[in-house]
Amino acid sequence: MKKRLAILASLFFLLTVHPIFGQDSTNCFLNDYVPKKAVIPPYVVSAKVTDPVTATVNINTADTLSKVSPYLLGNAVAVWLGANINNPTMVKWINMLKPSVIRFPGGSWSDIYFWNGNPGDLPDSIPDGTTYNSYNRTYKKTKFYPQYGPNLSLTPAGYYDLRKKTGAQGLITINYAYARYGTSAHPVKQAAHLAAEWVRYDAGRTKFWEIGNEDSGPWEAGWLIDTADNKDGQPPIISGTLYGEQFKVFRDSMRAAAEETGDTIYVGAIIDQFNDDQSGGNINLGNKGWNRQLFKAVGDSVDFYVWHDYYAGGNTTVRGQVTGGRSQVDKDISSMNYDISNKGGANRPIINSEWNTGGPSSAQISIANGMQAVTIFCEQAENNVGLSTRWLLANWDTGGMFYYKSPPDAGIPLWNPRPAFYYLYYLRQFLGDQMVKTSVSNTNLLAYASTFSSGNIALIVLNVGTTNQVVSVVPQNKGVGNRFYMYTLTGGNNTPLPQSVVVNGDSGVGTVWGPNTDLQNIAAVAYPVDNSIKFNSPANSVEYIIMDSGNNIITSMENQNSLTPDKFELSQNYPNPFNPTTTISYQLPKPAVVTIKVYDILGKEVAVLVNKEFKSAGSYEITFNASNLPSGVYFYRMQAGSYSNTKKLILLK
Repeated sequence: MKKRLAILASLFFLLTVHPIFGQDSTNCFLNDYVPKKAVIPPYVVSAKVTDPVTATVNINTADTLSKVSPYLLGNAVAVWLGANINNPTMVKWINMLKPSVIRFPGGSWSDIYFWNGNPGDLPDSIPDGTTYNSYNRTYKKTKFYPQYGPNLSLTPAGYYDLRKKTGAQGLITINYAYARYGTSAHPVKQAAHLAAEWVRYDAGRTKFWEIGNEDSGPWEAGWLIDTADNKDGQPPIISGTLYGEQFKVFRDSMRAAAEETGDTIYVGAIIDQFNDDQSGGNINLGNKGWNRQLFKAVGDSVDFYVWHDYYAGGNTTVRGQVTGGRSQVDKDISSMNYDISNKGGANRPIINSEWNTGGPSSAQISIANGMQAVTIFCEQAENNVGLSTRWLLANWDTGGMFYYKSPPDAGIPLWNPRPAFYYLYYLRQFLGDQMVKTSVSNTNLLAYASTFSSGNIALIVLNVGTTNQVVSVVPQNKGVGNRFYMYTLTGGNNTPLPQSVVVNGDSGVGTVWGPNTDLQNIAAVAYPVDNSIKFNSPANSVEYIIMDSGNNIITSMENQNSLTPDKFELSQNYPNPFNPTTTISYQLPKPAVVTIKVYDILGKEVAVLVNKEFKSAGSYEITFNASNLPSGVYFYRMQAGSYSNTKKLILLK
């Protein structure tokens, strides 16, 4: 345990710095980057909010975190949805959503999917890796049910038709596992040939391809094979080395097929988002070290790395879903960037091609799903993620953004949008082309800011608390115009997980989950700027804001009255001792530049929690996650102007 923690100790600093990958010439997803101009929505004018301020959002427009990839806001479609996904109603919704990319053919089916029919060399049964016993090397076999594209309800041609109607780019997941369970004399070459034939059929319509779906996990076809069926001497359990070597065969065959017609494609490989030198990640049954092995095998032949995750599965509240998802996605990205940097990985972008909220079905069809989706997309944008396709565009169960079931449940129309649709519909409009730094004075709020090439600032604020907040916004280093425009999305009732959405007070008429019949006609609310930007943020809400461009400099915030602290103070962390997270609170009676660092007992800096950030007067809380530090005594020190203080904390694992 001590050795494992020591190996991980240096990971923590990556939680507090910008990712080092994804902003150079190796990022294929930024090749099509085009600066965006803000579009001011139709609006109605409202009087300025005069209530006392309870929270402040500072926007540092000079601190650019990332360019926003044009392929960030994507979705996935599965073959079992059928041709009906191309009906006019569904196409209308998708065109409103404007997904940048649509993934196909769908999850684990990708590794049993044969796009052009039966290749004729398939086993009758395959091992079930989830039953593998690593001690005696036994497992159960299960009947193999391959899926043939021409016979499924959503054929490859239907998928291309959907993309043509919606203007979305594609991400296609190739059946890598066939290289493992195929019974021909040369299964790897046969599987790579099948992939290359698809590239030829595609004829340049799709830029992005990934080799396999979660093949590093024991639940996936091909993770474990019956060596009696295999003809080329492959080991029973996959490894990062084997996958990497076979990845290159796929990539070379597919690239050669694309070059025949002068097309360019980009091919991605599977990365493990957990630390792959320990148990507990995807690779937990005896073949650890997936990433280290993969990097050595593929070298710089890979165009991007792929990960999947489902977020905040144990949470049953809006706050838990949103903050848990945010924490988890940041942990994923930090871990992968650490491995790429320290284990020989090529400098390549990362993508998340399958994700959604975890947890109970009540959370998955509630506003918590939509609010979490906004958070995860924005966190990915800030961290230079090249492409992101949320699972699933439509389905009959809780995972789909649109409801589809045949026959449908009574009273629920087909292709009705669930709550997540509304949140992502506005995210598309209110996300600029560059993410910039924000800081928030109230722990009930999360904030994401971006800028447009037209000079406008956009801000998204999530209130995950149970009370209304009056928010003051202070854009730094950039002026604004005379108005800002806002949409507020709230839950349709006061239950812990509201199942319907209200947009600027409009809940719709005769609909199930929100105002879908008149959504495009709902006006934004326009507020005057004058010398401040201030608005109400209801409990469990999201505010989408675009500010007019201009030269109006907001130099000060309105007083927070009795909520403003009367002195500088650094509080003792709670809990203490802790494992592995603890909360550190501090107060500022006036604006100041704040730095908070953590040191070990020898005085070595081990984490930077706040790095010379300008903060307005107020009370703040930050979470220190020390999961990658060894047990021991540490010290945290705060510097704010001339004020400084140091306190002791104890990590006990």
